[in-house]
Amino acid sequence: MAEMPDVRLLVDGTLYGGWQKISIRRGLEQVAGSFELSVTERWSGQDTPRPIHPGAACKVLIDNQPVITGYVDDVAIRYDAKDHSVEVSGRDATGDLVDCSAPSTQWRGRTLADVARSLCAPFKIGVRSEVDAGAPFTSLKSNEGDSVFEVLEAAARVRGVLLVSDGQGNLVITRASSRRIGSAISSGVNVLSCDSQFSHRDRYSEIAIKGQSSGSEAWNGEAAAQPKAVAKDSRIARHRPLTVVAEEQIDNAAAKVRAEWERNVRFGRSQRLVYTVDGWAHRDGLWTPNVIVSARDEYLGLKADRLLTSVALILDGDGLRSELTLMPREAFARVELPEPGAGMGAW
Repeated sequence: MAEMPDVRLLVDGTLYGGWQKISIRRGLEQVAGSFELSVTERWSGQDTPRPIHPGAACKVLIDNQPVITGYVDDVAIRYDAKDHSVEVSGRDATGDLVDCSAPSTQWRGRTLADVARSLCAPFKIGVRSEVDAGAPFTSLKSNEGDSVFEVLEAAARVRGVLLVSDGQGNLVITRASSRRIGSAISSGVNVLSCDSQFSHRDRYSEIAIKGQSSGSEAWNGEAAAQPKAVAKDSRIARHRPLTVVAEEQIDNAAAKVRAEWERNVRFGRSQRLVYTVDGWAHRDGLWTPNVIVSARDEYLGLKADRLLTSVALILDGDGLRSELTLMPREAFARVELPEPGAGMGAW
């Protein structure tokens, strides 16, 4: 039986506990971590209840470690003659980037981090870069009505990076990690259940990338008019060809990179494992996304390293557990793309 963690919700200087249910979710596919809690309305030792209000700044602490830093979205209060409860849900501060519109602005000669800091500053959200996010953009423009996250995500895709939250109120620019943790996920050892899905629906025996290039004095003729590259997937035995037309101008070298990226990402996304394990921590600390974990599953015939892409920490009537989603690292690989309209080599 895993040791019960000390979980508190900090709102306006007051710590709330007495949890009935807990769900804390973080992952590479959500820029804001989220929480759902069922709490008592008053903390032990307080005579006056202090209700939690929507919009309040908050932190979710696990053993005094902040894992969500943001705002309360929803509060539901229920009571009868015998019992009362408060259900609270919220997200990291970066949730505002998803909800709110970006100003109509054009940046020239600014890096992704520069643009992110400019857009995040009104929300009092810090920006931290764990990787080199590439050169300054020649020009980057937000479209009327786009959310802040949509603007930043489009720019992040061009630079081949991911946008996540660090649980402390900051936006983090990063990539799929190669950092490994020492703890393994092993059937018959620490796995309570597994929900796996393997699919060939979006996989192909060969993927061809085609496009057009404007050409130049050194790059002309048929090669410039119809650049093309093919990547084969030896794991797909039957004939399943796919042709992708590049969105931007392209040359053969860029087409080759794109074809291999399409093949690798489709492979990564085709294998999804969700393991439920006892407790919220491994031997080195809390389960957190974006680390490499060794998966050893005799039932599936699997012994491989996988990227931990999302984590759900749960407490309910079925006990304390973590739901861990694993995929091949290729699923979150990104390659740097040329800026739209950049000319030769773009795709």
